[in-house]
Amino acid sequence: MDFTNISIFAIILAVVSNMVIGALWYSPIFFSTIWVQALGKKMEDIDPKGAYVGYGLTTLGGIFTAVVLSLFIQLLDTVTILDGALFGFLIGLIASFRELSPTFFESRNYTLFFISAGYHIVALTVMGIIIAAFV
Repeated sequence: MDFTNISIFAIILAVVSNMVIGALWYSPIFFSTIWVQALGKKMEDIDPKGAYVGYGLTTLGGIFTAVVLSLFIQLLDTVTILDGALFGFLIGLIASFRELSPTFFESRNYTLFFISAGYHIVALTVMGIIIAAFV
């Protein structure tokens, strides 16, 4: 694995795309209403100050994910946008299904699982496309 071949520009674009997808995914445009109901809360109950910590953690997680995804994509002999999409999709699927067992055993809300899983699959697919475009 060669860290020198990682495109910083691709990492930045992938992290930004992850954050934009997350902001849209959990907005009224898509799933915020269902998400808040599944949490058993009202929108007024959500503390906006906690969002700063959440965005910070999302950014750090996005950077780590983008770098690791870039290293994995570089392992391919030839890389196409489709390869990047497939790699991102599969890693998103793996990450999502890893949460299925705790969701079941801890009696978590399945709606929250599906909203979160969908976000990770879509975001990682897009991140894979962006990273593959710069490999």
